[in-house]
Amino acid sequence: MISDGDEAPKEISEVTRRAIIDHFRTANVNWAGRLEDDEFLTRIYDLPKLPSLDHRYKDAADDIYHHCRFNDWERDWIFYDPRFNLMHAPDSEFLRFLCETVHPAVRPADDEVSRLARVYNEVLTPDGYQVVPGKTISGRPIFVAQSAHRAVVFEEPTGWRKVDRQLQEMRLRLDSAETEEQYQAVGLLCREVLISVAQEVYDPARHPLIDDKTPSDTDAKRMLEAIFEVELKGSSNEEARAHAKAAVRLALALQHKRFADFRTAALCAEGTWSVVNMLAIIAGRRGRRIT
Repeated sequence: MISDGDEAPKEISEVTRRAIIDHFRTANVNWAGRLEDDEFLTRIYDLPKLPSLDHRYKDAADDIYHHCRFNDWERDWIFYDPRFNLMHAPDSEFLRFLCETVHPAVRPADDEVSRLARVYNEVLTPDGYQVVPGKTISGRPIFVAQSAHRAVVFEEPTGWRKVDRQLQEMRLRLDSAETEEQYQAVGLLCREVLISVAQEVYDPARHPLIDDKTPSDTDAKRMLEAIFEVELKGSSNEEARAHAKAAVRLALALQHKRFADFRTAALCAEGTWSVVNMLAIIAGRRGRRIT
Protein backbone atom coordinates (compact mmCIF):
# COMPACT_ATOMS: atom_id res chain seq x y z
CA MET A 1 0.00 0.00 0.00
CA ILE A 2 1.14 3.56 -0.68
CA SER A 3 2.72 5.16 2.39
CA ASP A 4 0.48 7.47 4.34
CA GLY A 5 3.37 9.91 4.64
CA ASP A 6 3.23 10.20 8.45
CA GLU A 7 7.03 10.32 8.61
CA ALA A 8 7.46 12.76 5.73
CA PRO A 9 7.11 16.49 6.41
CA LYS A 10 4.24 18.08 4.50
CA GLU A 11 3.98 21.73 3.49
CA ILE A 12 0.99 21.40 1.16
CA SER A 13 -1.94 21.94 3.48
CA GLU A 14 -5.31 20.25 3.47
CA VAL A 15 -6.80 23.60 2.47
CA THR A 16 -4.64 23.69 -0.66
CA ARG A 17 -5.33 20.08 -1.56
CA ARG A 18 -9.07 20.56 -1.19
CA ALA A 19 -8.94 23.71 -3.34
CA ILE A 20 -7.37 21.71 -6.16
CA ILE A 21 -9.81 18.85 -5.72
CA ASP A 22 -12.72 21.29 -5.75
CA HIS A 23 -11.45 22.77 -9.00
CA PHE A 24 -11.61 19.41 -10.75
CA ARG A 25 -15.21 19.06 -9.67
CA THR A 26 -16.52 22.62 -10.20
CA ALA A 27 -14.69 23.15 -13.51
CA ASN A 28 -15.69 19.67 -14.70
CA VAL A 29 -12.06 18.75 -15.41
CA ASN A 30 -11.19 15.09 -15.78
CA TRP A 31 -8.02 14.50 -13.76
CA ALA A 32 -7.14 11.52 -15.99
CA GLY A 33 -7.34 13.63 -19.14
CA ARG A 34 -7.98 11.56 -22.23
CA LEU A 35 -6.99 8.34 -20.46
CA GLU A 36 -9.12 5.91 -18.51
CA ASP A 37 -8.58 6.13 -14.75
CA ASP A 38 -6.63 2.88 -14.53
CA GLU A 39 -4.49 3.82 -17.54
CA PHE A 40 -3.59 7.11 -15.89
CA LEU A 41 -2.82 5.60 -12.50
CA THR A 42 -0.64 2.90 -14.02
CA ARG A 43 1.72 5.68 -15.09
CA ILE A 44 2.39 6.46 -11.42
CA TYR A 45 1.52 3.40 -9.33
CA ASP A 46 2.07 -0.35 -9.57
CA LEU A 47 -1.65 -1.15 -9.43
CA PRO A 48 -1.34 -4.97 -9.41
CA LYS A 49 0.59 -4.71 -6.14
CA LEU A 50 -2.16 -2.67 -4.46
CA PRO A 51 -5.19 -4.40 -2.92
CA SER A 52 -8.70 -4.42 -4.27
CA LEU A 53 -11.40 -2.82 -2.13
CA ASP A 54 -13.98 -5.10 -3.75
CA HIS A 55 -13.81 -8.82 -2.91
CA ARG A 56 -14.80 -9.69 -6.47
CA TYR A 57 -11.52 -8.43 -7.89
CA LYS A 58 -7.98 -9.60 -7.22
CA ASP A 59 -6.09 -6.30 -7.06
CA ALA A 60 -6.40 -2.54 -7.50
CA ALA A 61 -5.88 -2.75 -11.26
CA ASP A 62 -8.81 -5.12 -11.69
CA ASP A 63 -10.92 -3.24 -9.16
CA ILE A 64 -10.42 0.19 -10.75
CA TYR A 65 -10.82 -1.14 -14.28
CA HIS A 66 -14.27 -2.59 -13.64
CA HIS A 67 -15.69 0.17 -11.45
CA CYS A 68 -14.54 2.99 -13.71
CA ARG A 69 -15.67 1.28 -16.90
CA PHE A 70 -19.14 0.98 -15.36
CA ASN A 71 -18.99 4.55 -14.00
CA ASP A 72 -20.25 3.58 -10.56
CA TRP A 73 -17.70 5.73 -8.72
CA GLU A 74 -17.72 9.54 -8.37
CA ARG A 75 -15.25 11.33 -10.65
CA ASP A 76 -13.15 12.51 -7.70
CA TRP A 77 -12.94 9.06 -6.09
CA ILE A 78 -9.14 9.03 -6.44
CA PHE A 79 -8.71 11.80 -3.87
CA TYR A 80 -10.43 9.83 -1.13
CA ASP A 81 -9.20 6.32 -1.90
CA PRO A 82 -7.06 5.10 1.05
CA ARG A 83 -4.73 3.21 -1.29
CA PHE A 84 -3.47 6.50 -2.74
CA ASN A 85 -4.25 8.80 0.19
CA LEU A 86 -3.67 11.96 -1.82
CA MET A 87 -5.26 14.14 0.85
CA HIS A 88 -2.49 13.22 3.30
CA ALA A 89 0.32 11.78 1.16
CA PRO A 90 3.79 13.35 1.21
CA ASP A 91 4.13 16.49 -0.90
CA SER A 92 6.24 14.65 -3.48
CA GLU A 93 3.47 12.13 -4.19
CA PHE A 94 0.77 14.77 -4.42
CA LEU A 95 2.92 16.91 -6.73
CA ARG A 96 3.81 13.94 -8.90
CA PHE A 97 0.11 13.25 -9.37
CA LEU A 98 -0.56 16.88 -10.36
CA CYS A 99 2.34 16.98 -12.82
CA GLU A 100 1.08 13.81 -14.46
CA THR A 101 -2.35 15.41 -15.06
CA VAL A 102 -0.66 17.95 -17.38
CA HIS A 103 1.63 15.48 -19.15
CA PRO A 104 1.33 15.71 -22.97
CA ALA A 105 0.28 12.04 -23.18
CA VAL A 106 -2.53 12.71 -20.72
CA ARG A 107 -3.71 16.18 -21.74
CA PRO A 108 -2.66 17.14 -25.28
CA ALA A 109 -4.45 20.52 -25.54
CA ASP A 110 -2.03 23.34 -24.70
CA ASP A 111 -4.76 25.70 -23.53
CA GLU A 112 -6.11 23.12 -21.08
CA VAL A 113 -2.62 22.44 -19.74
CA SER A 114 -1.94 26.16 -19.29
CA ARG A 115 -5.20 26.74 -17.44
CA LEU A 116 -4.70 23.79 -15.14
CA ALA A 117 -1.06 24.63 -14.38
CA ARG A 118 -2.12 28.20 -13.60
CA VAL A 119 -4.74 26.96 -11.12
CA TYR A 120 -2.19 24.67 -9.47
CA ASN A 121 0.32 27.48 -9.05
CA GLU A 122 -2.21 29.94 -7.67
CA VAL A 123 -2.98 27.62 -4.77
CA LEU A 124 0.40 25.89 -4.40
CA THR A 125 2.60 28.99 -4.25
CA PRO A 126 1.59 30.02 -0.69
CA ASP A 127 2.66 26.54 0.44
CA GLY A 128 6.04 26.89 -1.24
CA TYR A 129 5.65 25.00 -4.52
CA GLN A 130 5.05 25.55 -8.22
CA VAL A 131 4.74 23.30 -11.25
CA VAL A 132 6.88 24.46 -14.17
CA PRO A 133 7.90 23.14 -17.60
CA GLY A 134 10.91 20.83 -17.42
CA LYS A 135 12.19 18.56 -20.17
CA THR A 136 10.30 18.26 -23.44
CA ILE A 137 8.91 15.34 -25.38
CA SER A 138 8.04 15.82 -29.04
CA GLY A 139 8.33 19.56 -28.48
CA ARG A 140 5.87 19.55 -25.58
CA PRO A 141 6.86 20.36 -21.98
CA ILE A 142 6.78 17.83 -19.16
CA PHE A 143 5.92 19.65 -15.95
CA VAL A 144 7.94 19.22 -12.77
CA ALA A 145 7.50 20.57 -9.26
CA GLN A 146 9.94 23.06 -7.79
CA SER A 147 10.26 25.31 -4.78
CA ALA A 148 8.42 28.60 -5.06
CA HIS A 149 10.64 30.32 -2.52
CA ARG A 150 12.92 31.70 -5.22
CA ALA A 151 11.46 35.04 -6.18
CA VAL A 152 10.65 35.56 -9.85
CA VAL A 153 9.98 39.18 -10.74
CA PHE A 154 8.25 38.56 -14.05
CA GLU A 155 6.75 35.29 -15.23
CA GLU A 156 4.37 36.57 -17.91
CA PRO A 157 5.48 36.85 -21.56
CA THR A 158 6.99 40.08 -22.84
CA GLY A 159 4.76 40.09 -25.92
CA TRP A 160 7.77 39.86 -28.23
CA ARG A 161 6.88 36.49 -29.70
CA LYS A 162 10.33 35.45 -30.88
CA VAL A 163 11.94 36.56 -27.62
CA ASP A 164 9.34 34.74 -25.51
CA ARG A 165 9.77 31.60 -27.58
CA GLN A 166 13.55 31.71 -27.21
CA LEU A 167 13.33 32.38 -23.47
CA GLN A 168 11.08 29.37 -23.03
CA GLU A 169 13.49 27.20 -25.00
CA MET A 170 16.39 28.56 -22.95
CA ARG A 171 14.66 27.57 -19.70
CA LEU A 172 13.77 24.11 -20.98
CA ARG A 173 17.29 23.45 -22.26
CA LEU A 174 18.81 24.55 -18.97
CA ASP A 175 16.46 22.26 -17.04
CA SER A 176 17.28 19.26 -19.22
CA ALA A 177 21.00 19.82 -19.89
CA GLU A 178 23.39 17.15 -18.62
CA THR A 179 26.48 17.35 -20.82
CA GLU A 180 29.05 20.06 -21.52
CA GLU A 181 27.77 20.43 -25.06
CA GLN A 182 24.19 20.87 -23.85
CA TYR A 183 25.23 23.56 -21.35
CA GLN A 184 27.15 25.32 -24.13
CA ALA A 185 23.97 25.23 -26.23
CA VAL A 186 22.22 27.21 -23.47
CA GLY A 187 24.87 29.90 -23.85
CA LEU A 188 24.35 30.04 -27.60
CA LEU A 189 20.61 30.40 -27.09
CA CYS A 190 21.22 33.23 -24.61
CA ARG A 191 23.11 35.00 -27.40
CA GLU A 192 20.14 34.61 -29.73
CA VAL A 193 17.78 35.98 -27.08
CA LEU A 194 19.90 39.12 -26.63
CA ILE A 195 20.10 39.66 -30.38
CA SER A 196 16.34 39.26 -30.76
CA VAL A 197 15.43 41.59 -27.89
CA ALA A 198 17.97 44.19 -29.03
CA GLN A 199 16.42 44.13 -32.50
CA GLU A 200 12.99 44.69 -30.98
CA VAL A 201 13.97 47.79 -28.98
CA TYR A 202 16.93 49.38 -30.76
CA ASP A 203 16.06 52.42 -32.87
CA PRO A 204 19.02 54.09 -34.61
CA ALA A 205 17.16 57.40 -34.68
CA ARG A 206 16.61 57.32 -30.93
CA HIS A 207 19.71 55.46 -29.76
CA PRO A 208 22.86 57.13 -31.14
CA LEU A 209 26.15 55.29 -31.51
CA ILE A 210 28.28 54.78 -28.42
CA ASP A 211 31.41 54.72 -30.61
CA ASP A 212 32.25 55.22 -34.28
CA LYS A 213 31.06 51.77 -35.34
CA THR A 214 27.52 51.20 -36.55
CA PRO A 215 26.16 48.02 -34.97
CA SER A 216 25.24 45.19 -37.30
CA ASP A 217 21.90 43.39 -36.99
CA THR A 218 23.55 40.82 -34.71
CA ASP A 219 25.72 43.18 -32.63
CA ALA A 220 23.66 42.85 -29.46
CA LYS A 221 26.30 44.45 -27.23
CA ARG A 222 26.44 47.79 -29.08
CA MET A 223 22.69 47.95 -29.60
CA LEU A 224 21.93 47.21 -25.96
CA GLU A 225 24.50 49.62 -24.57
CA ALA A 226 23.14 52.35 -26.85
CA ILE A 227 19.61 51.65 -25.60
CA PHE A 228 20.60 51.80 -21.95
CA GLU A 229 22.66 54.99 -22.43
CA VAL A 230 19.54 56.79 -23.66
CA GLU A 231 16.72 55.15 -21.72
CA LEU A 232 18.58 55.10 -18.41
CA LYS A 233 20.46 58.36 -18.75
CA GLY A 234 21.16 60.75 -15.91
CA SER A 235 22.52 60.43 -12.40
CA SER A 236 19.21 59.16 -11.02
CA ASN A 237 19.53 56.07 -13.23
CA GLU A 238 23.22 55.49 -12.64
CA GLU A 239 22.78 52.25 -10.68
CA ALA A 240 20.16 50.84 -13.06
CA ARG A 241 22.35 51.71 -16.04
CA ALA A 242 25.36 50.04 -14.45
CA HIS A 243 23.34 46.93 -13.63
CA ALA A 244 21.94 46.68 -17.14
CA LYS A 245 25.36 46.98 -18.74
CA ALA A 246 26.84 44.49 -16.28
CA ALA A 247 24.06 42.00 -17.06
CA VAL A 248 24.84 42.32 -20.77
CA ARG A 249 28.56 41.79 -20.18
CA LEU A 250 27.88 38.80 -17.91
CA ALA A 251 25.61 37.10 -20.41
CA LEU A 252 27.91 37.75 -23.36
CA ALA A 253 31.05 36.64 -21.51
CA LEU A 254 29.54 33.39 -20.24
CA GLN A 255 28.27 32.45 -23.70
CA HIS A 256 31.83 31.77 -24.80
CA LYS A 257 33.04 29.74 -21.83
CA ARG A 258 34.80 26.69 -23.17
CA PHE A 259 34.06 24.37 -20.26
CA ALA A 260 30.37 24.84 -19.59
CA ASP A 261 28.53 23.42 -16.62
CA PHE A 262 25.21 24.08 -14.90
CA ARG A 263 26.58 26.97 -12.85
CA THR A 264 27.95 28.78 -15.88
CA ALA A 265 24.86 28.16 -17.99
CA ALA A 266 22.49 29.18 -15.19
CA LEU A 267 24.37 32.43 -14.56
CA CYS A 268 24.31 33.17 -18.28
CA ALA A 269 20.56 32.54 -18.39
CA GLU A 270 20.01 34.70 -15.30
CA GLY A 271 21.92 37.59 -16.87
CA THR A 272 19.92 37.22 -20.06
CA TRP A 273 16.60 37.17 -18.17
CA SER A 274 17.66 40.32 -16.33
CA VAL A 275 18.44 42.16 -19.56
CA VAL A 276 15.16 41.13 -21.17
CA ASN A 277 13.10 42.17 -18.16
CA MET A 278 14.81 45.56 -17.94
CA LEU A 279 14.15 46.15 -21.63
CA ALA A 280 10.54 45.05 -21.18
CA ILE A 281 10.17 47.72 -18.48
CA ILE A 282 11.84 50.34 -20.66
CA ALA A 283 9.74 49.44 -23.71
CA GLY A 284 6.48 49.66 -21.79
CA ARG A 285 5.86 45.93 -21.61
CA ARG A 286 5.90 46.28 -17.82
CA GLY A 287 4.99 49.96 -17.57
CA ARG A 288 5.09 53.12 -19.65
CA ARG A 289 6.06 52.71 -23.30
CA ILE A 290 8.94 54.45 -25.03
CA THR A 291 7.63 57.51 -26.92
